[in-house]
Amino acid sequence: MGAVVALLTAPIQAQIVAPAGRTLFNRGLLVRTLLRLDELSGGGPAAAERRWVQSAAVVWGVKRDLSLTAVLPYVAVEGSGSTVEGFGDAALFARYDLWRRNVRAGTTGLSGELGLRLPTGGTFGDGSTDPIATLIFSHVRDPHWWIADLQVETPTTGDRGLRHGDRWSLDLAYLARMLPRRGLGTPAVYMVLELHGETRERSRRDGAVLGSTGGDLLSFSPGVELILGRRWILELAAPIPLERGAHGNPPEPSAGLILGFRRLF
Repeated sequence: MGAVVALLTAPIQAQIVAPAGRTLFNRGLLVRTLLRLDELSGGGPAAAERRWVQSAAVVWGVKRDLSLTAVLPYVAVEGSGSTVEGFGDAALFARYDLWRRNVRAGTTGLSGELGLRLPTGGTFGDGSTDPIATLIFSHVRDPHWWIADLQVETPTTGDRGLRHGDRWSLDLAYLARMLPRRGLGTPAVYMVLELHGETRERSRRDGAVLGSTGGDLLSFSPGVELILGRRWILELAAPIPLERGAHGNPPEPSAGLILGFRRLF
């Protein structure tokens, strides 16, 4: 039992908000589902929106230094008295540990991840195949965790000549085990503090720049991860926008909530 507890409480602890958080574990099969609610405002009363994204991810730890991930989101947007919903674009990822060093009561590591966002979505897809690259640094010194990742997405031209702008994101996370105070075990409670920033270039259609696209966003997300047993984690976070710099006058995030769980098989 001790080996199983160690496997759970160390390798799959990760960020909640950052996309790379789904891949930080070593072996086995992990299923993660995440429901994210964002309230968007600005751009006039008619532009206020409520956006729900339910993402399901399956992660296969092929071996200690390699994992493969498949993600499928389902999106619903409420606004102007109506709701539009449907599947978004699926994505596939491969993550490899480039370097790892054992330190006292923990590890330090650097991982690289390559992925593709595929044109599988209907209403919320644009027909492009978009490469994604991520660099992930982690330092664990029980009971403290520090994780940083840098991600870039470079969309290609999709349906009707539309090309979304390149997106860069940086995520910094600190996790601290609150319970139990000493040693590993379940149940356990981890505090999560996460700072997430991203910038996206303007979209273009047939080479022409589109208004009210692209911009910058900086948010802070306090959260908690609850390890309920040897293989279950519940997670909760509340993204709080600190700085919003969208181009034009589109709806921007004003409040958010993330609720999810992870199951290790």
